Amino acid sequence: MKKKFRFKLESVEKVRRSKEQESLRLLATAQARYQQAVQFKVDLLRQTEESLIRRERMGESLERAVNFQLENDFIFGQKQRVHQADQFILRAKKNVEKQLKEYLFSRQQMRVIEQLRENAFVEFKKELQKKETKDLEDLYVMRARHMKESA
Repeated sequence: MKKKFRFKLESVEKVRRSKEQESLRLLATAQARYQQAVQFKVDLLRQTEESLIRRERMGESLERAVNFQLENDFIFGQKQRVHQADQFILRAKKNVEKQLKEYLFSRQQMRVIEQLRENAFVEFKKELQKKETKDLEDLYVMRARHMKESA
């Protein structure tokens, strides 16, 4: 009858595995927010460029001063929004770095448990091999005794 391998730290392994998966999920969320912030800034810059082109074209035709002033105000507001987007991108980047550190730490903790599991399994195999060898030796000794008694 063979014993099955049972890892003593299985519950710790499950907890660390779930922490690793959770930190990976949080990292993915942080990266998605960072990408959204970058895309938002790209859109703001595109809108600003379009507005600058519109303002330049206003000089070619006779436009009212109010339209020109509205376009200037829009450009000024876009510049402020771009600055705010830069700040948000910086915060999002820091969050990505933080989440990456947490994921790498949890991954390292998981590797430790995996290594412990591998070492325990190797030890289990050695013990099993020793037990099988001992059982075979006992069987040979019993056969030898039985052969002596029979002869």
